[in-house]
Amino acid sequence: MTDNKKRAAVFILLGQSNAVGHGIPMEEKDKITVPMKNVFGLSRELNQSYDNEKLDWSGYLSAGMNLAEQQDDTYSVANCLAQLWQDEIDAGNPRNLPDLYIIQIAIGAQGVTEKYMWYPDREKKLVPGVLGTVDISLFPFTVGILSLVKKSFEEMNLTPEFLLHWRGGEEDGSVPVDEYSRIVKGLYDRLFDGFYEALGEKIPTVIHKFPYIERCLEMDSSGSSLRTISYANEFFEKFAKERDNITLFNVRKAPHYIPNTRQHGIFIEDAVHYTPETNRWVAQLILEEYPFR
Repeated sequence: MTDNKKRAAVFILLGQSNAVGHGIPMEEKDKITVPMKNVFGLSRELNQSYDNEKLDWSGYLSAGMNLAEQQDDTYSVANCLAQLWQDEIDAGNPRNLPDLYIIQIAIGAQGVTEKYMWYPDREKKLVPGVLGTVDISLFPFTVGILSLVKKSFEEMNLTPEFLLHWRGGEEDGSVPVDEYSRIVKGLYDRLFDGFYEALGEKIPTVIHKFPYIERCLEMDSSGSSLRTISYANEFFEKFAKERDNITLFNVRKAPHYIPNTRQHGIFIEDAVHYTPETNRWVAQLILEEYPFR
């Protein structure tokens, strides 16, 4: 393994509202308001552009580091991982962790099909702001950011070790399953191949399965959303089997998961968005599994 001083752990979090940490604002005591010494991120202020020639890293804060939607100081996986990582280093760094670099790009209520912002062929747009105002063509924007990553670490004389987590696509449940089944593979092939081409390698990738099957029946008595979401999870299984760098994550394996209840122990009251406990648990697993496979 490369010397610790030359390594950099790079965590990339892409997707929609559960990648934002929607609906779970941090308590004042947990907000990261002083830039971290060993965890770094890309601020919207300095990096939210299609015209970047280089990336501008800064000490990590819990606000302003999602390059897409403006919803700050949430218990997102990104914010939870940043704190856990810094805490371990501050406690003496028993596992010799390198510095962590976080890239977070997520907007709530987005899928990968045509009417959503992750659609690969969407007209190029970049309107900053909060959910309801923000309008970014997420695929070309993300590819543009990722295409600068290798050069950035070369200039810092660091060897990046990557991990990508995808928490997105739930909104595509509104697409009829017959249509969805015809187009979904092509869309995900284009998305992930685009990410990997921009980075210059097929990096370890984790796709989060959709856990809230029961909620779909509440949303749509016809069951069409249920069928599409069920098909999506089946597709993710096949997609991971054909790509040896992709694994699946099932949040139902959380120790606090409770079956046969509306929130299942993992969601806040809306039964859609994860609790702070759930995101901390995911972040803890990421930390424990470093070095990334």
